[in-house]
Amino acid sequence: AYNPESEEYVPFQETSARRRKEGIQEFAERVPMRAFVFDVMFRDGTDLTAMPYSQRFEIASELIGGSETLVPAPLTRTDSAEVLTRELLDNISRGLEGVVAKRLDSPYQAGARNFNWVKLKRNTSGQLNDTIDVVLLGYYQGKGKRAEFGAGALLAGVYDADKDEFGTISKLGTGLSDEGWRDLHKRLAGLEVAEKPARVTSILVPDVWLEPSIVVEVLADEITPSPRHTAGMTGDRPGFALRFPRIVSFRTEKKPEDATSVREVREMFEQQRQRTPATRSDGQEDAK
Repeated sequence: AYNPESEEYVPFQETSARRRKEGIQEFAERVPMRAFVFDVMFRDGTDLTAMPYSQRFEIASELIGGSETLVPAPLTRTDSAEVLTRELLDNISRGLEGVVAKRLDSPYQAGARNFNWVKLKRNTSGQLNDTIDVVLLGYYQGKGKRAEFGAGALLAGVYDADKDEFGTISKLGTGLSDEGWRDLHKRLAGLEVAEKPARVTSILVPDVWLEPSIVVEVLADEITPSPRHTAGMTGDRPGFALRFPRIVSFRTEKKPEDATSVREVREMFEQQRQRTPATRSDGQEDAK
């Protein structure tokens, strides 16, 4: 399932809820499905498996057309380990498992285990042991049903006390009911500003910037490195992002500087790494 408002992917638990008999149409509009096509074996009775992957991908993309549900899988062509690492971290921060690296000249070999295709991912611990308090820094205009709420997705960050600034850590698009989004629209009144606030650092640019004021409690599956978010980013070190973040509540008693700090996020990330076994490219876990 794909959240078009936050441009992130939804946990499987929410996807499986679509099987319920009641409210299917409403749920389908709120959490639309998106299938990614990455290969094609046959076309009009012709076997394409011996073709190079680059050609098969182009044919698959042509067959799909302009569908919003069936779309070509994102493809990055590179021979750079640095670019591959950045893609891996970016995908994980958006709720995906990782990347599959493929040789552009490789044929399709069913069931073969070789280096034509290599899956790169990292295991998740399932859920952080604690929630994180984030600060709302901006929002993206709502689309479809959420257009009436003004905001369709939120840009959130955490406070860096050493630099006295707020760095982004996530987009938020789930966790609130329709009434919750209406209430949020009222809370945002008076906080909208024309330009990015001076104490905010961000690579992402929302439709509307907000003066840091509102603190929101968020539950996420894990903290991941991210080249898109600036919380904790220093030099060549990527920032931090939240995987599958869900809004839990508004922390009206907290000032923005009282939200979870970058230092606390880094400590949570290190604790998480100690609990989570590494995964090799062959899918086996390394022993700790």
